Amino acid sequence: MSTLMLPRRWRDLVLALLLLGLPVLLLRAQLREPGDLNGFDRLLLRAASPLERAVTGAAAGAQRWWHRYFLLVHVERENEALRAERGRLHFALQQARRQLRLAARYERLLAFRQRRGLETVSARVIGRPPSPFVRALRLFVDRGGELLRRGMPVVTDEGVVGRVGRVFGDYAEVMLLVDPKSAVDVVFSRSRARGLLRGAEGTDRYLCRLDYVLRREAVRVGDWVVTSGAGGLFPEALVVGQVSRVGPDEGGLYREVDVRPAVDFGQLKEVLVIAAPPPAPVGGGTPEVLPARGLAP
Repeated sequence: MSTLMLPRRWRDLVLALLLLGLPVLLLRAQLREPGDLNGFDRLLLRAASPLERAVTGAAAGAQRWWHRYFLLVHVERENEALRAERGRLHFALQQARRQLRLAARYERLLAFRQRRGLETVSARVIGRPPSPFVRALRLFVDRGGELLRRGMPVVTDEGVVGRVGRVFGDYAEVMLLVDPKSAVDVVFSRSRARGLLRGAEGTDRYLCRLDYVLRREAVRVGDWVVTSGAGGLFPEALVVGQVSRVGPDEGGLYREVDVRPAVDFGQLKEVLVIAAPPPAPVGGGTPEVLPARGLAP
């Protein structure tokens, strides 16, 4: 058995010497100057060149893959952080825009109140028509108690909203101008013709009708309608709306007139409740008729 094992041991020894010696010989040949190389060194270098190129290429490829993997992980983390930051900034921008819109609405209401000399109570709408295509006749505001009472006029800087209906504790119901039960004495800002404005019945649009407009009055589509001040409920010259249709002259005493309200009831967020009418103008003159914001009579 020892005789059979001897050749294998020699083979292992020779193989070990080759594996250990060849790198040493190769390193020795690589460190020599080109002029000092002998034939064995050149043969050794020529034989080792393909293997060296393969090993170098594999190492370089592994290194590139490793760097690319870690680079992609780093980039993905950066992308996640950037997406989170973008979401935060988008939310902050929306909040800032909301605050700007709120401040602009408050500024317009304050300017309207000061311009008209009104004593008002501000209120926030807490229940309103869900859509401009759904004709709701009432809305609710977050004021009540001792501040509001039934019948008080409700307005915005755009025009007349309606008047306070029922008051429930800390909130109140507002009957809109388009409610058929509503009635407001109005005049045309151009011709000064008078009429009684009511909410139009049987319609799904925000529309009012003018009663008792004499047939002889020169009424045109586009004419502005404002409060007359008669009865002392609404102050004089508050914008109500604009004539959208004038019925045909059928020979009767009165003519049919439709009015589109100046206020977009579906977009109301804040209103002013008039607590006391403004002082009468000196000399009994007629106060200036102020059109809705952005519009001109």
